Amino acid sequence: MKARLINTRFWSDNFIQELNPLDRYLFLYLLTNEHANISGVYELPLKTMAFESGMEIDMVKKMLKRLVGKIFYIDGWVCIKNFQKHQSQSEDVKTGISREMANIPISIREKIEKEYKKETVVGVCIDPVGDLTKPNLTKPNLTAEVNSADISLIIKSFELINPACKKFYNNITQRRAAESVLISYGLKRVLVVIEKTLPKTNTMEFFPTITTPSQLNDKWATLESAVKRYQSKSQKLKSNVAF
Repeated sequence: MKARLINTRFWSDNFIQELNPLDRYLFLYLLTNEHANISGVYELPLKTMAFESGMEIDMVKKMLKRLVGKIFYIDGWVCIKNFQKHQSQSEDVKTGISREMANIPISIREKIEKEYKKETVVGVCIDPVGDLTKPNLTKPNLTAEVNSADISLIIKSFELINPACKKFYNNITQRRAAESVLISYGLKRVLVVIEKTLPKTNTMEFFPTITTPSQLNDKWATLESAVKRYQSKSQKLKSNVAF
């Protein structure tokens, strides 16, 4: 059974004070229901939300709109803004957050990012969502420059190709390899290669076999060259590769 503490300053928050009692109730429900996790981003169907809170679905929909700014509801997923900032900064908690974030579909992550960009206070975006398109090339300190959640997401994506990768979340070698490709090529491009390119090229002659983050880091250049050679002879793969 999970337990969640609510800061006593919750009731004096300006946003909360402007809500009516039922909206406050829904806010507390979204913070404390059993489906919520340590990342503050979780899947929760409207039907379940209405049943567990005891309110009609139509009413819940209207109430969710009034919570925008603190809570976003996107395609069946709840995103609680700044939730992670109020969690412990221990390594165990950070690892738990990373694993939860790795389970979020890419399409949902991108939509969450767009919602945050609509906000006037863009800088308050939850860290694990991060910038989905721009690699950071400013410093060689990999651990400091790459979100742990993004590293876990890379490992999670590899599980579709190689189920053994589920053991790699605490593997230093594999995590460093994931960091390296993220810094060099960016999250979005790396995910396209893992999810769309590798399932095809791993079954083809004259292409390197890549089933782990370390292999991708070591063989990226080889893979890119092989794809380009193939494209020069045929246009069949062109719409399915990231290079």
